[in-house]
Amino acid sequence: MTDVPSNVASLVQEQAARILRLPFALRAPILDYPSVSRVQAYWERLRAGRSMPARTEIDPREISTSLEYTFVAETVAPGVARLRVAGAHLNDLLGMEARGMPLSVYMTGESRNELANAIRQVTQGARAQLPLRSDAGIGKPALDGLLVLMPLRDRAGQPTRILGVLETHGQIGRLPRRFRLAGPVTRLVDTPVEGAPAQPPRNQGRPVLTVIEGGRA
Repeated sequence: MTDVPSNVASLVQEQAARILRLPFALRAPILDYPSVSRVQAYWERLRAGRSMPARTEIDPREISTSLEYTFVAETVAPGVARLRVAGAHLNDLLGMEARGMPLSVYMTGESRNELANAIRQVTQGARAQLPLRSDAGIGKPALDGLLVLMPLRDRAGQPTRILGVLETHGQIGRLPRRFRLAGPVTRLVDTPVEGAPAQPPRNQGRPVLTVIEGGRA
C-alpha cells in the first residue's frame, strides 16, 4: 500500500480543521416571529399602562397582517382555554375548524400540563411564551413555533379571555400537527398601574421576565 506524502496529509488535516471551525457547522439559525412581535406590541399599546386591556378593545384591523396566526380564547376551567376566534393558520395546523376547540389540542400529551400551568398564570395577569417543536415524522417535516398568551378582561371586568399568537416555521405536511415544548416556558409579570393615563409614567408597570417551573426541552 502506497504511503500518503506528509505534505498531502497535512493539507487534508488543515482543510478539515477549517470546516469544523465554520460558524454554520455549530450554530442553528435564529428564528424570527414577526407576527408574534406585532401582536405583542399592539397588546402593550392597547393596555396603556393598565394590567391588561379588555376584549372589547381589540380591533382586528390594527393587526390585520397577523390575523392568520392570532386567536382569542376563553378560560372555561382552571388551566383550560377554548378557542372563540381562530386565524386561518390555526385551522391549517389541525386540518379542520379550530374554533370551539381547546387550546391543548395543539400540544402533545406530556406538554399539556405545562400549557395548563401557563394558562393559569395568564388568568392572574401574566403573559406566557412557549417555544414549540413538532418533530418530523412520515409526511411531517419538523416544525418550529412560538405560542404567546396575553390576558384580556371580559365584559364583567374579569381576566377570562386570552389574546394569543401561534406562529410557526416550516412546512405543515400531514395533519394534524401537535407540538411539544422546545424550551422553558417564560412569563412576563407587570407591576399594575390601574387607571394610568395613555402614556404611563416611567419606571412603573415595568415587566419582569421569569421562568415558569417545567418546560423541559
